[in-house]
Amino acid sequence: MTTRLLVVATALLGGSIGGGVRHRDITPAQLREKLSEAARFSEKKYSPASWTELRLVMAQARQVVDRAGASPAELEAALVRVQKGIDALKERASIPDSTPRLGLAASLFATERTGLVNNVALRWAAAVPCESFELYRATGRGGSFTKVYSGRGMSFQDYGLKPGSYTYKLEAHSQGGTLTATAVPITTMPLPSRLLEYSNQTGDGASALGEPLKVGKTYYKFEGKRDGKTVRYSVQTSLDGKSWKDGPVVLDETSHPELADFKFEANNIFYDKARDRIVWWCHWERSGGSYADGRAFVATAKPGERFQVHRIESPLGVQVRDMSVFIDDDKKGYLVAASNVPGQGANATLTLFALNDDYTAVTRIVNKAMEEEYREAPHIVKTGGFYYLFFSQAAGWYPSRAGYVTARSLEGRWSEPRALGNSSTFAAQSGAILDYGRGKSFTPVLMANRWIRGEGTSANAAIPLQCVAGFALGDYAPTLLLDPARGLVIPLEAGRLLSQDRPATASLPGSPDHDVSRAFDGDYSTAFQSDEKKWPFTVTTDLGAVCKVQNVQISWHLHKGSEAYYKYTLEGSVDGKAWRVLLDRTDDKDTRVSKTYGFSNDLLPDSPAVRYVRVVVQRAVLHNNPNNWYPPTLYEVKVYGIRSAE
Repeated sequence: MTTRLLVVATALLGGSIGGGVRHRDITPAQLREKLSEAARFSEKKYSPASWTELRLVMAQARQVVDRAGASPAELEAALVRVQKGIDALKERASIPDSTPRLGLAASLFATERTGLVNNVALRWAAAVPCESFELYRATGRGGSFTKVYSGRGMSFQDYGLKPGSYTYKLEAHSQGGTLTATAVPITTMPLPSRLLEYSNQTGDGASALGEPLKVGKTYYKFEGKRDGKTVRYSVQTSLDGKSWKDGPVVLDETSHPELADFKFEANNIFYDKARDRIVWWCHWERSGGSYADGRAFVATAKPGERFQVHRIESPLGVQVRDMSVFIDDDKKGYLVAASNVPGQGANATLTLFALNDDYTAVTRIVNKAMEEEYREAPHIVKTGGFYYLFFSQAAGWYPSRAGYVTARSLEGRWSEPRALGNSSTFAAQSGAILDYGRGKSFTPVLMANRWIRGEGTSANAAIPLQCVAGFALGDYAPTLLLDPARGLVIPLEAGRLLSQDRPATASLPGSPDHDVSRAFDGDYSTAFQSDEKKWPFTVTTDLGAVCKVQNVQISWHLHKGSEAYYKYTLEGSVDGKAWRVLLDRTDDKDTRVSKTYGFSNDLLPDSPAVRYVRVVVQRAVLHNNPNNWYPPTLYEVKVYGIRSAE
């Protein structure tokens, strides 16, 4: 078999390799030279699909050349494959990044549980550096535009609109000129009755965000019970998604030899209607603390019956861990996973695999993203003609900033990576994304995981996403109002945002481009930071009028690998002279202090009316260092409430 393949490959290249050298003449040095030639090709210059194929054969060739005693025939076979990869790369046309340069999203939100939903949140993102933005609003589709915002922030809240439809236009000014984006018309609406609620503060109401797997009129879920090194999974069924009936064991150690010692993570369970069966993909590891195996598990079952295990393997020799399954509009299936090949660390690259027709096996590598950037929790969403690949950083159990790349084709070029949300994904790690609603009301909801959290706080940060023109935008709200029948997700804020672009001062001078106004500019990517490492420090904002403060959100600085929680107090004043404590978060014994990393959301329902709000930051407590070497930093401070005149 090997000889036949070599003959075919050699014939394709005219019977010789590298200027007439045949397999009896190939040396390890020549193969290394060919690998060096291949390594000079840039991912950004060529088609990602071809580039990925070349990198794969390069990895295989390195295994051959590094193995003592490799025969000339093996060396030639490896060299042939590398040369073919180079040739394929040259022949395929480059795929330019055609992603738009500017995106604008508009979404409704509420500040009360009754009445009219007549507030619009505007968020935008740009693919090029911009110096300032101007936002305009028009009534209806043909009305004239009026400027409603001018500044350098990346968001704006438009409050108290009259009933009707509105269109927004954004102009972004940069050294290269002016970019323009227009949001689709958005219409105010009465708040529907009997809404369900999800609390981002406590996690109450989580069942309202998604329902279990449903086949026909029956709901299914699978509960695992550990017994030593193995786990036995039983099926539970329900007719209403609330009252559950226990069923038989459907997966256990007798299902496959490798299930005598295992644990599952990143479960993906879905219904294949064409074959009337449930498909289960997940990350398989041995039950101990090690994550050395990196295999994919796949099994299928008729609804309610035992699962047949098809395979437990590293697909195509690639280790996989965090993963998700994506089914495209044409019913083709894909597995996207945090992966690595020999020689790489775990989760080095996000790899996209094609699945076979019945979703039970990987057939080929389609594309890669974030190569050797060490990202986790991949998930694909398709909307508006773009594929969005979301991911998190690899930071252990600590929060990290979410990101994403986009493409118009799964085999095309991914955009440059872009950040999503604030610096810590609101004290969480980017995770699964729920498809909430359909059609015009479709809203992806990111369920970011809070692995480390205070007692009584939510295990997830649920962030509704707006995906427009290749950009994904989303923000935190303490509560989400949900209408499953209509597919509506309405963020409920604790009053108006009072602090954006308001005058602010700090007890320390800000470093260049990091003055204190950056902590109140509506942009999670900018920050107040001082070169003077003096603790404690304070930042103060003037709300412009006496207000009842109801919610303060703070986006903190985190250094990856040396994450810290913060000890602080919130203080208020009517005149800027006499201060009173509104909230004390300095007790290390309070897990809401010592287990809150990256983002704090403090609700203040009984706060007195104040005009000035001051954050007094006592210190940062690093989890791996008794010394606080952090520079005084605040990414964003948001103060919500009600003005006394309202």
